[in-house]
Amino acid sequence: MVRGHWSIENRLHWPKDVVLGEDDAYGTNGNALLNASVFRSITINLLRLNGFDRIKPALRLLANQVHQIFELLQ
Repeated sequence: MVRGHWSIENRLHWPKDVVLGEDDAYGTNGNALLNASVFRSITINLLRLNGFDRIKPALRLLANQVHQIFELLQ
């Protein structure tokens, strides 16, 4: 049970907090913050489904590569 908890923490929460800067997000509109959080989760899941184990190198690789980003969505 403990391993399952830390697996979720290491594979989803930590990348959202540290790599994608979720802790630095600020605002007063709860819906906007929730939508941004959902978008971050979708981003992480899309990258993982397309074979990227690490988020930060994936973001660097895909920076300014719009055609490759759209290929991930297909």
